Amino acid sequence: MPQPQKQYGVNDFLWNLAGFKRSIITKCKVDKYHAAVIGALLLMVGLYATIAWSFFFQTLGANPILTIAAGIFMGAFIVAFDRALIASMASGKANVFSLGFRLVLAILLGIFLSQPIILRLYAPEIKRESQILLDQKIAERKKELTAVYQNELTSLETQKFDLQNQLDNKKAAIGQSEKDFKKEMDGTGGTKHYGYSTVSKQKEKILQGHLDEYDQLSATNTPQITKLQGDINTLNDKIYNDVEQYRAENKELGTLIQAEALQSLLKKDKSGALSMRYYLLSFILTLIELSALIAKIFLKTPAYRSKVELMNEAAWLEVETERELVLAKTKRYKEKALESELALTEQFFDKTQPVNDEKMEGIIDDWRTSKDGSYRNSWAKFKKTFFLLD
Repeated sequence: MPQPQKQYGVNDFLWNLAGFKRSIITKCKVDKYHAAVIGALLLMVGLYATIAWSFFFQTLGANPILTIAAGIFMGAFIVAFDRALIASMASGKANVFSLGFRLVLAILLGIFLSQPIILRLYAPEIKRESQILLDQKIAERKKELTAVYQNELTSLETQKFDLQNQLDNKKAAIGQSEKDFKKEMDGTGGTKHYGYSTVSKQKEKILQGHLDEYDQLSATNTPQITKLQGDINTLNDKIYNDVEQYRAENKELGTLIQAEALQSLLKKDKSGALSMRYYLLSFILTLIELSALIAKIFLKTPAYRSKVELMNEAAWLEVETERELVLAKTKRYKEKALESELALTEQFFDKTQPVNDEKMEGIIDDWRTSKDGSYRNSWAKFKKTFFLLD
């Protein structure tokens, strides 16, 4: 009776996860325990990678479903890559380049994933530092916008200043002319003659001229000054609105500003506590990434490796034997085919010899009886009839 097939258990899942073949590892008493331990560690690495990457994508504010899907994808990628490396190490075909690549990848991922964790652990400090950096960015933004419109603002303010200066100068001339007229009237200045004299009338006329000129200049310059001031206010309002829009767009502290805040805090950290925790966390996460591979290095599976090597050698010998058989068959076929064709060729020439003799006699008789035939023509006819090669 056929033996009932063994059910697929937890150990079988762990062996398969770690890249060990069930049909081989079950025959290795000690190695199958090591393989199960490596598979369990690789499972934990996959869960860690899924959670860590999901947490990272969550800090970016992504859709929850997309966050989980991306985390699962990254976890599956890490497991698949480590599984391939462990399988190659178990079969004795580990590649130094691939191991080095995995080490560099683990270090980079450890540093990369430790950042969002540190941001969450030190959220209050990060928030305060981020606000400081944001205020600096807003000030820089205002400075940049002011520099963009500075030439236009300077031109408008210069024009306004010139027009206003004209009015101020004319107003000053009016004030001085009014003083001269009053002094001439009360006898305290000018000709020292009290009363409305000829000189007083002349000075009054000058004063009235300045007043008329001021009215005309004011009628011309005041609208221009008002327009220029409106243009200046428009530019200033534009700068203010752009700065406020920039402030509103950056109201939520994004990942980039938080990362900058973390770097700023690391520079300001005189005690080194934050730096030490940051680097220590990166180192721990790197070790977690490499835990399955480290376990494979220390937990040897020599029996499994020997059986795999034996199977590979047997498979190679089988392929080599099949190759030799195919080559031998091909070689023998070519020999027999050559022998057969040579025998047929000899038989053909032997059996056609009487016919050749008859045809040759016919050609000679034709030449003998022909009066116009030449030796050259007979030779040409002979070659055409009997020679196989030119």
